[in-house]
Amino acid sequence: MADVEAYDFSDERIDLGSGVTLPKVWHARVSGEQDVPGTITVRVEWDRTLGRTAVVFAALKREAEGVDITSQVLREVRTHWIMTRSALDVVTVDIGARDGEELERIPVREFLTRVRAQGEREPVESLHAAISVYRVATAISYPPLKLVADTLQISQSTATRLMSRARDSGLAPEVRIQEPRRAPAVDPYNPGGAYDPTAPHHGPSQPGGPSMGR
Repeated sequence: MADVEAYDFSDERIDLGSGVTLPKVWHARVSGEQDVPGTITVRVEWDRTLGRTAVVFAALKREAEGVDITSQVLREVRTHWIMTRSALDVVTVDIGARDGEELERIPVREFLTRVRAQGEREPVESLHAAISVYRVATAISYPPLKLVADTLQISQSTATRLMSRARDSGLAPEVRIQEPRRAPAVDPYNPGGAYDPTAPHHGPSQPGGPSMGR
């Protein structure tokens, strides 16, 4: 199994709203990828134009003498998968305090599990939960409408209507309603395990658009 390590995070963080933040820049190192005889290193940055994270540099170092890095080997390097998998280790969500306590900063995977496990919601609660999950998807470069649908356990058409409402009402003006990118083989609820889109996963927010710094 591939071993993914995120490292060398920038101090500056991108605030996407809803308490979702991520480093502006980080690196990820991967070894043990099937059919890739070496160590892959990528640099990930927040891209203003794309409105999401993007791989800006990727390199492959062979594991030993006698190994040739060919075009066939390079085709096996999954840069998008590496970016999403490493993002799950660096993205965090600040959730609202209770009983006068301070905000709690939790890992993104814990946040998604909490949202998924929540029971019935009022319509306004569903809207804000959808916005939060959409921003998490942007942070981890995962198809956003798919993540909203999977996490809130609703159809993708319902997720699309929720996000259209969020955009049109000005709560989430950054929302883009479009066909989602194909999901990388990463389980965002359990990133260390094998991806199974049919398996069950066990385990609110403030409006505002993206801004720089923290």
